[in-house]
Amino acid sequence: MPGFEGVYELAEASRYLHATAPQKPPHYSTFRRWVRSGLTVPEAPPIPAKGLFITFEDLVSLRMVVALRVAGFSLQHIRRVHRWLKDTTGYPRPFALRDLWISETDIFIEMENLLSVTRGGQYAMEFIKEWLSRLRRPLAGSLDLAFRRVDGKEVACSWMPHSHVSLNPLIHFGAPCIEGTRIPTTAVWAMFLGGDKPEAIARDYGLPLIKVQSSLEWEKKIANLVS
Repeated sequence: MPGFEGVYELAEASRYLHATAPQKPPHYSTFRRWVRSGLTVPEAPPIPAKGLFITFEDLVSLRMVVALRVAGFSLQHIRRVHRWLKDTTGYPRPFALRDLWISETDIFIEMENLLSVTRGGQYAMEFIKEWLSRLRRPLAGSLDLAFRRVDGKEVACSWMPHSHVSLNPLIHFGAPCIEGTRIPTTAVWAMFLGGDKPEAIARDYGLPLIKVQSSLEWEKKIANLVS
């Protein structure tokens, strides 16, 4: 995807990851080291942290690293997996691809066959796929991500980090918006802070009240992280 389809300051991306992580995620400085070292994205130039921006696919890739760390995989192991996937798929951000699976001890990718990434691309037997489906899919394959086909690969194209809130890199440069609209959640939050009731905001925008309430819940999470 072109770099300007979804642009995030790293500190902003860190807040989104903190707001959605199942467990306490790494500190912002850790995300910065991951990005600078090329773990999830092409190696970042030596510029000040405030000038460091990432794309939507980078954000999804960082999310995958968080998921793998929570699952118990070491950073060294994740680096090896990332390099193998990058070389094998030919895609610069392989953690943004759809067909990744994890078990408690292994990582798999579904290409023409199910391959064990941890074992250097060995074929996995078909019954393992059914077994994996009863365990857990990694974040890149979860229901809150949507995908589109790019050069024959299914690549993440939108993320729903909270109920009725969507990040689509083609809408407002990937800023969180109310699902199915181009209304940034920050706009609804500003109205709420200005004294408008959720019911009034919903009437003004012609939206179901639940969508407004969900966007306010999301923005409250982000605000709490900033404060």
